[in-house]
Amino acid sequence: MRGLIAVGLTGVALISLSACNKPTTSSSSAGEVAPSTPPAGPMSLTDLPHHKAGLWRNTMTIEGMQQPMPVTEMCMDAASEAKMSVLTKTLRDRRCASESLSRNLDGSMSFKSTCDMGAGGHKESTGTIVGDMTTNYKMSLDSKTTGAASLGMNGETKMTIASVWLGPCAAGQKGGDVIMPGGKVVNMGQ
Repeated sequence: MRGLIAVGLTGVALISLSACNKPTTSSSSAGEVAPSTPPAGPMSLTDLPHHKAGLWRNTMTIEGMQQPMPVTEMCMDAASEAKMSVLTKTLRDRRCASESLSRNLDGSMSFKSTCDMGAGGHKESTGTIVGDMTTNYKMSLDSKTTGAASLGMNGETKMTIASVWLGPCAAGQKGGDVIMPGGKVVNMGQ
């Protein structure tokens, strides 16, 4: 069960950094403000939109896993998002020789990384993120690890993380707080 919780917390950390299409506004020639999405194509890490501050409910599923992952809630603010930005850290990691981030024509984002994790093996990850960072988003992540010293670390994983904004964080909650089932709180930002 500890392994499942660790995987769950890793997934929560991943989604805290994930981004997706965030509508912007532009003025039309008639003076009206119309929503639009940023153009498709390559992106830099500075192009990633940010979570709306507040409490987010996270549901994670891992293909082939018999036992469902626990649903968690996470209090997000700008400081905790910056500390827990796993996707950003992965794409900036010097062990990753190849990485890319791009916006697709439909407004979703795609990312890919190829990393040499030493004894942890060679890891290739691809994924997509759809939604907006103000109400909800969904990330699909496929990863394949080969050559790990521990044979149990090798293999393919398909994970989906869905996140929904619930409203402001509750009194007493601080950025980075992950509320587990049963009320246990772990702060991922510290």
